[in-house]
Amino acid sequence: MMFSRAQRKARLFARIGLLAVSGLACSVAVAQPLTVRVNPQLDQRGVLMSGNEPGTIETLFNAGPRYNEPSGVRIGRGSLIPPWLELGSFQNVSVPGLNPVGYYGYYISPDDRAVVVDLDSRRVVRVIVH
Repeated sequence: MMFSRAQRKARLFARIGLLAVSGLACSVAVAQPLTVRVNPQLDQRGVLMSGNEPGTIETLFNAGPRYNEPSGVRIGRGSLIPPWLELGSFQNVSVPGLNPVGYYGYYISPDDRAVVVDLDSRRVVRVIVH
């Protein structure tokens, strides 16, 4: 009689353990975002919205505010852009490394790079070489 009671407890603990492990495994799977790459070429060019029209990064180089003279400000990720520097703006759709629905400012530097700027902090978030 003692043996069967111990067996029942062991089975109960085994079932509880199995439920706990499967519950944890499922919760980890649910917590991970689902990422589906629809077009593998988007990594190279990216898509953005400029004036309610979809475009590519090339659109920035063709339409953006372009500066031919150096501003005297060293540009790199995290650099602060002075308020007197005029920025264009775009909504990101799939440019790698940027918030997929974020709005950003940008300008084209004298060395033909698109400098992408966070509009709130005016800090450089990405520099794209043409």
